[in-house]
Amino acid sequence: MLGYKLYVRNYYEALDTRYLELYLRDSVLSYLRAAEGGLGGVRGGLRVLDIGCGVGVGGAGLLSGSARQYVCLDMACGVLRYPNYLPNVDVICADAALLPIRPGSIDYALLINVVNAEADGGEQVVREALGLGARVYAESPRAVDNELIRRLISLGF
Repeated sequence: MLGYKLYVRNYYEALDTRYLELYLRDSVLSYLRAAEGGLGGVRGGLRVLDIGCGVGVGGAGLLSGSARQYVCLDMACGVLRYPNYLPNVDVICADAALLPIRPGSIDYALLINVVNAEADGGEQVVREALGLGARVYAESPRAVDNELIRRLISLGF
């Protein structure tokens, strides 16, 4: 699994701003669905953790201005230089399967296009997010990933 994580990290580091060409449209649409699905409370000042944020344009760019605190977390440290320039955004370079976030310190966790049920410890990533005691919104473009997400969220891990 470590080899796969290094591969993924290196892939996203190498993509750099080309990430936007590949993922921006789908990413923005997913963040908008998250906002419609319960993140409306961001306007009330929620603390949001965006796990696997990529370059941050989708989530941080759309939502950080109305959150009390917005944290972008990604294991590809290089992509975090973009959200680092946004106001009201903190960045953390870390593995989502080992979140360095204290339970109870955030209100909402986002996992947009992050969970891979087949290869990268997707189950552990969802469990870590649920272990924060926050509301979790997770979405993937793949049905197999969304099945895993729904199963784990329904079990309340």
